[in-house]
Amino acid sequence: MTSPSLTLSMTTRGGMSRTQCFLLLILAQVAIGVGPLMVRQVDVGPADSAFWRLSLSLLAWVGIALFLPRGKVGLKPGVKAASLLLGAGIAFAADLTTYHFALMHTAIANATFLANLSPLLVALGAWALFGEKPARRALLALAVALMGAAIMTGFPHKAGMIAWGDGLALIACLFYTLYLLLTRRLAGAVSDWTVILWTSFGSVAAALVLAAFRGGVTFPHSAGGWAAVLGLGLISQTMGQGLTLITLARLPAASGSLMLLAGPVVAMLSGWAVYGETPGLDQALGGAVILAALVLARRG
Repeated sequence: MTSPSLTLSMTTRGGMSRTQCFLLLILAQVAIGVGPLMVRQVDVGPADSAFWRLSLSLLAWVGIALFLPRGKVGLKPGVKAASLLLGAGIAFAADLTTYHFALMHTAIANATFLANLSPLLVALGAWALFGEKPARRALLALAVALMGAAIMTGFPHKAGMIAWGDGLALIACLFYTLYLLLTRRLAGAVSDWTVILWTSFGSVAAALVLAAFRGGVTFPHSAGGWAAVLGLGLISQTMGQGLTLITLARLPAASGSLMLLAGPVVAMLSGWAVYGETPGLDQALGGAVILAALVLARRG
């Protein structure tokens, strides 16, 4: 049985068609996909870059919210909703910090695809926890996408050789799955702006604590470093994650979350173009399989 909050979010909120949601979700994944390039350009540590990425994004969201009618922003969720929102923010900060560390220890393609293997977990979690049973075509597309991701990482002939960076990316995947499930649980119960601002506050606070464990927050040392964190905060985070949050709640869990795999494809191509991380046969074939899965999900 579909939860009431999900039904409300897909039928009465925002007035966007499913096609518009899919297109905006793809645009969001392009913005997120170029993020690893900027992470590599930042002249501070991974925990610091995650903090600046989240902090600058929060400032952008607050600035936008100031120009909106007070009733549309809606900053007073109940205690239960506020707890879920803050928990989602903490999970996202943990995901982002872990992912930034992974990018420093493995290839962009590997880190990004492994960190984004959450669609299957999201779909199964929504089914198990919220009673949202995915369509058969969506389940097939999920299986195809995960097969493509496995091919990209060299499975099965590298199954016993998980590198440190790959392991960190898998941990980031678990945190991101938790983030998606918590925010999806609130679809329709609170406004989009409530979700964005409350999760942003939670994630900035958590990222500050994580950076403190690394010796405190460090400021970028150069104009290039500031340009990189500004790009992370405004393009990858504000535009990318914001559109993802708004559109994903309006799409079926399985096919909608599968579209998140478009981001890793963009990241792989960006790493190839900028850092010379030429995709091998496994990565090229895996990318093609995932693109086929995206088409299958769109038809579902």
